[in-house]
Amino acid sequence: MTHTYSTRLIAVVFICAIAPLMTAAAFELPLGPAMLPGLAAAAAAILYKGAPVSFVSRTILKGMSRSRAIAWLLVFIGLLLPAWTYAGIVDDLNQLFLAGVHPGFFLTASFLIATVMSLTVGSAVGSLSIVGIPLIGAGTALGVSPFLLGGALVSGAFVGDRTSPLSSSFQLLAFASGLTTRDHLRTITPTLLISVPLTACLFLVIDLLSAPRTGLADEAMPAAGPLFLSLLPPLLLLGLIVRGKSMYTCFTAAIAAGSAIAFLRGGDPISWIIVLWRGTERVNGLMDMLPFVLFILIVGAFCQLLEDTDMLQPLLKKVFHGSESLSTATLKTTGAAASVALVSPNQSFPILLAGRTMLPYWRQSYGASHLARILADSTVVFAGLVPWSLLAILCSTIIQVPVTAYAPAAVFLWLSPFVTAAYSSWLSASTRHS
Repeated sequence: MTHTYSTRLIAVVFICAIAPLMTAAAFELPLGPAMLPGLAAAAAAILYKGAPVSFVSRTILKGMSRSRAIAWLLVFIGLLLPAWTYAGIVDDLNQLFLAGVHPGFFLTASFLIATVMSLTVGSAVGSLSIVGIPLIGAGTALGVSPFLLGGALVSGAFVGDRTSPLSSSFQLLAFASGLTTRDHLRTITPTLLISVPLTACLFLVIDLLSAPRTGLADEAMPAAGPLFLSLLPPLLLLGLIVRGKSMYTCFTAAIAAGSAIAFLRGGDPISWIIVLWRGTERVNGLMDMLPFVLFILIVGAFCQLLEDTDMLQPLLKKVFHGSESLSTATLKTTGAAASVALVSPNQSFPILLAGRTMLPYWRQSYGASHLARILADSTVVFAGLVPWSLLAILCSTIIQVPVTAYAPAAVFLWLSPFVTAAYSSWLSASTRHS
């Protein structure tokens, strides 16, 4: 059902959505209830234009239903990390990483360690919770600048947040772009293969130009037996994903394997249940994840209302009017994504909003895969640079470095939009010359 919505009416809807979200983020209040005024404003605007109540209610339920896979993913992540932590798997992996860190290349190694961990667990917050705290402590002992080290760790953490199929951001963007997991991964890989080596090279240069650092105390490798046991759940999880098994199968198996190891190592069922529900000092449990589940469902309903009414399409046509090349459209999309990210305190909202509203234009003009790549290299990573973004605040809290301090050194987050713009320009030039 399509009507014409004035710019003023659209502005009212977004003010009702953004202002409560920013307030909730500032005072650390639940985001789910804070999204309700925006949902109510969107519904009221649609009813004001003459749509029946039945259309609005069906659309809301449709949006929540379409977001249920992401909601389940958050539930699984809320169970996986505490299960692995309780089993000692996280500590063994952490010790394995730290044992191989060379003091002279600490920034580069920290970036690569955070990259590997984030690709493994699919979460910027999860990876920083696992390796960020010990690496910050070790780096401080070596005299490494906490601002540079914070930038290296956040850069690595966002590699997996952007790229890992285990990441809720990855799944959200694939959903918003209408791509399968495999197609989405194939789409966002080319620019990743440029951005990650460039980022590593820049940190390597900084390491080489830095003053010599004294060595860490010898860090013992985990014993072969416990390490082999701890590697089984991550390898099982990754193997099931590669084989294309369902998300439910992959995470259930990984959680079950981690829990079995916990019991083999002397864990008791009561403590296991408490850890899964409440989490630990380093990782959140299911209890902390449920508010995000509610938020995702409400945002899904809000975006579905915008999508099914084409509320933003007239504005988008004005923005993209005259976009004659892929490179020009990329720059405009990146700018629009940055604008949305700046006024949103959460990463999920701009991913869903930008993806679903821009999808019709990109499908018609260049294809959904280009939109997915551009948003992965802009909207997803921008969340780590905005000081009032919930994800940036969480990252800052974990590594104990202010967002404004680590942001200039978060090389991967800055490089990504430039790399994707250059990649689009190269594709445009290749098309003209073919």
